[in-house]
Amino acid sequence: MKRALLAYLGHEGAAGAVAAVAARLELRGLFEGPGLHLFAGDRVAHRVMPDGAILLGDIFSATGAACHSPLDGWGSFLAFGREGRGWRIDRAPLTGLPLYWMRWRGGTLCASRLEPLIGLVDAPRIDWDFAAQALVYSNLRTERTGIVGLRELQPGMRLLWDGDEPRTDMLWSPWEHVGKVRSAGVAELAPELETRLIGATRSWSSARSNIMLELSGGLDSSIVAAALAGAGADFTAVNFVTQGADGDERPYAQAVASHCGIELIEAELTSSDLDLVAAPAIVGPRPGAYAVLRGIDHAFERAVGGRDVSVFGGIGGDNIFSFDGSVLPFLDAARTYGLGRRAFEVLRDVARGGGATLWDASRLAWQAWRRGPRDGWRRETEFVRQEAIPSSPFAHPWDEGAREHAQAKRNHVEAMRRILDFVDRPLRWADRDVVAPLLSQPVVEYCLSVPSWTWIEGGRDRAVARAAFARRLPPEVVWRRGKGRIESLATRAYLRQRSEIRDLLLEGRLAAQGLLDRVAVEDYLARDLADGDFLYFRLLEIADVELWVRSVEGLGWAGASFDQRAY
Repeated sequence: MKRALLAYLGHEGAAGAVAAVAARLELRGLFEGPGLHLFAGDRVAHRVMPDGAILLGDIFSATGAACHSPLDGWGSFLAFGREGRGWRIDRAPLTGLPLYWMRWRGGTLCASRLEPLIGLVDAPRIDWDFAAQALVYSNLRTERTGIVGLRELQPGMRLLWDGDEPRTDMLWSPWEHVGKVRSAGVAELAPELETRLIGATRSWSSARSNIMLELSGGLDSSIVAAALAGAGADFTAVNFVTQGADGDERPYAQAVASHCGIELIEAELTSSDLDLVAAPAIVGPRPGAYAVLRGIDHAFERAVGGRDVSVFGGIGGDNIFSFDGSVLPFLDAARTYGLGRRAFEVLRDVARGGGATLWDASRLAWQAWRRGPRDGWRRETEFVRQEAIPSSPFAHPWDEGAREHAQAKRNHVEAMRRILDFVDRPLRWADRDVVAPLLSQPVVEYCLSVPSWTWIEGGRDRAVARAAFARRLPPEVVWRRGKGRIESLATRAYLRQRSEIRDLLLEGRLAAQGLLDRVAVEDYLARDLADGDFLYFRLLEIADVELWVRSVEGLGWAGASFDQRAY
């Protein structure tokens, strides 16, 4: 557990048990003093800030001046500092080491994953309200976890412990930056995005060696390759190749690798790598990454082996570059400029970007205007019992302020939240140093301030990002519209394991709890797949929740439950 964390904020009487678990897991002591006992793996970078805060992870200056406190910088960190007679823990906005916490023996017990809690707290209980939410609100990540009594400190939040009760406060909100709209076009905005992204990538890469970029050949990971090259980083890349043509991105990845002058490793994915009903190798407080993506995990391990590499990738590009695909940027422009020439130009761009006629785009815009802004997270109700599922999502700190903004910008922030749910989930990233340069705070804040309609200017999605790196990438990559897919690989795995998926779902814990529409599940699994029918992905998402529930219950812990307070 090279990058694990265990901490206890509380009374000295309970600290010995925490220290014993830390010793068993070979976690080193970083601080043991009144009210705080902090342990971490030997690959967790740490420092003491001038204000006395103990910072774990990476911090970079926001202004160029030295960082005196965690609030002076950005990066991926947790910071433990004094607060009155207690302590505070700050988590960096957007990224940052995960931190799960709970009440325990009159204090607050914290860990970056479940394993350090074994031996301290027993018998985790499934939060069935969470499980029901997970079935209908995909990628909705709040402080609630799937284990009763265990919460997560969200990015950009602070956990305060005053010696008696823990509470959380918000330190950073995306809406502050959405409100700073930059009224300029692509040509004016692209150079600043280029500068910020290369600068952020230089910060991440300067102290790292053995950088491995996951290079799909798509726009986003290619931009990261160009940013790494622009930052002067020494790196190699790996491209994952499917047996089907839909996932073979080698020509694009090879073009980028040649352009940047780097080595490219090609790792083949096979359907035999996908076991859609296997229990997750690591059990977390929430379901892990989708089983359908496990083939990438296996291919990565074959390519990288036991080498300790820093993994960079293009994760988050679609999200922060506002890859929307709807007519909402037009409604946003009409709201800003009125129904005049400027709004009509945006409507034309939206139509061109979606391959639609102006008439079709106008009709869709009218329908969207009539419906009004969507309130809350998207619900997915296929294969679940309507009477058993929640009608509203769990609350999130960023819900506050959303209604003041147009739906296009709400979608932008929602997309960003969705990708933040994914950044610590893939198995291949577990206990590795993983960097997502596109989610760097200076980059995200800038992207949030770009008007929604500018991202589709000229009828091209992610227009500002394309223009920013047009001179640094091959034209066939920077201007491409398509993306690689793994549907053919997933379809073969689904058809091969359909009977096992049926048993998993119909005889599982979710069905026993009355959450699934058993008839709908059975009917779908019994019929042949038609061309273009990918509804089975929805079944696989449900199967992931079922596998996680079984894995948590199979841990076999016994004793006091997570929500029981022991004093």
